Amino acid sequence: MLLKEDLSILIVDDLQFSCEVVKSGLKKAGYKDIRTANSANEAMLLINQQKPDVIVADFWMPEMNGLEMTDLIRRWDENKNHYTGIILLTAEDTTSSIVVAFDRGVDDFLSKSANLYELAARVYGTGRIARLQNELRRKNRNLTTHYQNYNQMNLTDLDTGLATRKQLERSLSSMFDHCKTRGGGVALCLLRVNTEDQLDNPTDKKLINSIRKGTLRTISNSLQLVLRPMDQIVRYDNCTFAIALMYADQSTFNTDMFERSTTSILKHTHQFTDQGKKLNLSISIWYSDQFDPLPQVADVLGKAEGNLKRI
Repeated sequence: MLLKEDLSILIVDDLQFSCEVVKSGLKKAGYKDIRTANSANEAMLLINQQKPDVIVADFWMPEMNGLEMTDLIRRWDENKNHYTGIILLTAEDTTSSIVVAFDRGVDDFLSKSANLYELAARVYGTGRIARLQNELRRKNRNLTTHYQNYNQMNLTDLDTGLATRKQLERSLSSMFDHCKTRGGGVALCLLRVNTEDQLDNPTDKKLINSIRKGTLRTISNSLQLVLRPMDQIVRYDNCTFAIALMYADQSTFNTDMFERSTTSILKHTHQFTDQGKKLNLSISIWYSDQFDPLPQVADVLGKAEGNLKRI
C-alpha cells in the first residue's frame, strides 16, 4: 500500500505565500517530502535533481504558465521514460480551462478555493497513478532487457562466441537482397567436424560430446585467422561451422579460401580432439550471383547440407 509519506511533491507558484499555504496543508495531511519553487524554471532545476511523484502548480505564472510547464515536463518525461503526476490550481475553474488543461496532459485540475483536505486527496490519487505508471514502465524495461538478452543468446553461440544458425539465416537473406540490387555474389561453405568414430553416425549425441569446448574454440579461432573480418563465421550446429561471404565478381572468385580454412583447422587442432580422437572434415560449397528470383535461405542451406563430402 502506498503511504503518503512515500510520495515526493513539488509545489510551484510565483507567490511564496501560496506555496507555504499549500505546503502547510499537505504536511498536516501527512505528507513529508515536499519542496517548493517560485517559477517554472526553478521547478525544472528541482525536477532534474530529484524526480517528484506529483507537481502541484499554479495555472497562471509569469514567464511560463502551468500549461507551458506541463508541455515541458511531458517532453522531459518522454525522453526519460518516466511519468510525473501534474495538478494545476487556478481561480478560474471554467469548463474551457479544464478541457484545455486535460488536453495538454494535466492529470487533475483544482480550484484554489477548494479546501486542503480535497487537495490532499487529489494529490494522493495522482501520486498513486504516477507510481503505477512508473512501475509498469520499469517492468516493461526489464522485459525488454530480458528479451534482448534472450535474443542475443540465441544469436551467439556460448561455446565459441560465434554467431548461430539463426543469425546466419538473417545474414544470408540480407546478402541475397543486397546482391540482387547492387550486383555481386554470395558464397556459403559448411564445414562438418567429425571424429574417426563419428563418421558412421554423425548425429549420435554421445559421440558429438567427444568434440569438446576447447576444440570448438580452437576451430573458431583457426577460421578467423584465414578469413576476412567482413566474412561471417557461424557455428551452424553441434559439429558444423558455416562461412558466408559476398564477392564482387564471379569470374574472379575462387574457393581457395575455403580450402585454406580446412587446412587451418587441421593445423591448429593437430588433427585431434581434446580426447585424442582423430578429426575428419566434410565440406560443402555453394555460391551464386543469380538472385532473380531470390533464392530461399532454407533451400540453399538444405542443398549445402546435402552436398557435404568428406575431405
